[in-house]
Amino acid sequence: MTDAAIVTGAASGIGRATVDLFRERYDLVAGIDVDDAIAEVAAEFDDVRGYVADVRDHERVHEIVDDVEADADVVAVVNNAAISRDVWIGDLGPDEWDEVLDVNLTGQYNLVHAAAPRMYERERGAVVNVSSGAGKQGSASGGVHYSASKAGVFGLTKGLAKQLAPHVRVNCVVPGLMDTPLTTDSGLWTDAGIREFTEELPLARLGEPGEAAALIDFLCSTRASYMTGAVVDVDGGAGLV
Repeated sequence: MTDAAIVTGAASGIGRATVDLFRERYDLVAGIDVDDAIAEVAAEFDDVRGYVADVRDHERVHEIVDDVEADADVVAVVNNAAISRDVWIGDLGPDEWDEVLDVNLTGQYNLVHAAAPRMYERERGAVVNVSSGAGKQGSASGGVHYSASKAGVFGLTKGLAKQLAPHVRVNCVVPGLMDTPLTTDSGLWTDAGIREFTEELPLARLGEPGEAAALIDFLCSTRASYMTGAVVDVDGGAGLV
């Protein structure tokens, strides 16, 4: 039996680190990203397939899952793709609201809609949705639409965990401030802001993408066989502050 995993937002950060770990576990790893760099990631390895696509595109996501399933059974899905915008509520128009909600929440629905029923029918599989502490406490750097989208991921996770039980486990990872492009290259954080934030953390530093990826890898493995519907923080102790 040939097993496959699908990771969104796979060109960099947590997604790329997850692809690297998944190569040790699955016969085929499919990475989806709007960034053309996903093609470069795929070109490095024979067992990685890259798809340049927008997770908001429902039909395209289904096409990708069909393509992967032609060669392997999808047994792991990681919904990692996300964007953030710092917009004051008075300036937040419907287009900006829709963009963030569509990527961060509807994009996750699109992939599980395509992949989860097949895993359920085979009675085998795991889904990990990536959220944010912004969904619990409000965003420190993004707008309310980012917070709303990430809170929605918790509800999506819980609902899926119930619907897909007992055959498919569904869990949620909540990274803290990580050393990823969304933190360092997006303009949402200044260097001074990052220093001030991390100084307050019990572990006093940014997280590394591989630390979140290791948790994702664990949740997709049989080592987490009695976990579903869980929301697990990997945030340097941010919840304690």
